[in-house]
Amino acid sequence: MSYDRKTARLVYSKEIHIPIVSSLNKIVQRIVETVAWFNVLVIFLILITVILRYGFHRNQLLLNWPLVPMEELQWHFYSVPFMFGLAYAITKDSHIRIDILRLHMSKKLKHIFEILGIILLLMPCTIILFDFSLDYTIYAITHHESSQSTMGLPHRWIVKSVIPLSMILIFLASLARLIQEIILLRYQDKIFSSKRGGMFQPQLIKIKKDQ
Repeated sequence: MSYDRKTARLVYSKEIHIPIVSSLNKIVQRIVETVAWFNVLVIFLILITVILRYGFHRNQLLLNWPLVPMEELQWHFYSVPFMFGLAYAITKDSHIRIDILRLHMSKKLKHIFEILGIILLLMPCTIILFDFSLDYTIYAITHHESSQSTMGLPHRWIVKSVIPLSMILIFLASLARLIQEIILLRYQDKIFSSKRGGMFQPQLIKIKKDQ
């Protein structure tokens, strides 16, 4: 990171760029950023539901039909960005950590700890959840599963398919993270080249900031 002493403003910052990791992260981030628009739909549905429920409460029996599926749709739409957002958190390194332990580790130990955590915990858990949720979704498709409410939504498999799809994204994000940690562990004491290299070659790039 560099500063202009005269203006005391940030001129540029240096970041380590690994092409293969950046490519995988961009795939995950673009998908999740698109899915994030479901939050706007959730807000819209909540507003409509509140207006119908409290603005037309005298005709509650007549409004039961639209209210029940709309409330279920809120839950479904809310689950989509939540499940996909888990993968996004991994790419941004904003997921929950046990900082009490990690803060006292050396850089090398942090990389090793991260690699072991991904290989032994995150990836196996993702694969297991994908396997179970895939069967869960297939069952919903083959049995034409719908809401337990008579006025609820049909095609329950649509929302259930979010689980295996989100597991795929989490696996991609964890794979990118694993590659990054292995490469950083290998090159930790070496100078990073600022020139273009291979997909797995770490590069030191400058990111310009507004002065």
